[in-house]
Amino acid sequence: MTLSPKTSVSLILKVASQQDVLAWERFCEIYQPLVYRIALSRGLQAADAHDLVQEVMTRVARSIANWDPDSSKGSFRGWISRIARNLIIDFMRNKNRLPITSDHSDIRKMIESTPAESKDSQWLDLEYEKQVFIAAANQIKHKFNEKTWQAFWLTAVENNSVESTATLLSMTPGSIYVARSRVMAKLKETVRIYIEGSE
Repeated sequence: MTLSPKTSVSLILKVASQQDVLAWERFCEIYQPLVYRIALSRGLQAADAHDLVQEVMTRVARSIANWDPDSSKGSFRGWISRIARNLIIDFMRNKNRLPITSDHSDIRKMIESTPAESKDSQWLDLEYEKQVFIAAANQIKHKFNEKTWQAFWLTAVENNSVESTATLLSMTPGSIYVARSRVMAKLKETVRIYIEGSE
């Protein structure tokens, strides 16, 4: 299942206005786990990664109004990734986990060891899509009975065949298609809300 890889400018503007609490909550629901995974991928321990997430969210809240949506300057997720990377370097320096030489070569090595921008961007896009899917699925799951949800999950997420799922759930193949279609429609609508930040 494919999701839009871009955070909409409308959601970013709502978060930047600091007036829309729901937009900020949705933003955090997507980006806090994403930043956490960035921190873990850069070698931080879980507790330190949680601290870093809070610092990144604070920094984003203070400076999001200054983010420039000009695509030639990079994506929004790239901007957040740079904030996280800079804070990780600061964190490691402050905790004396990053030895500082007179020419700062250790810091340079750490920066140079991070993936190339395009690879980093692809990884962030994939992680973002996963997180949007998880948030949207958690939001809507309770709106469907267990069999309907299982029909969707088994066929659309786990890629089981309609026939085997119908047998497993004691449903007809037609009812599996209907159930999957209902959940997919609601999921797409919820994903749109998460991405665009509007009801």
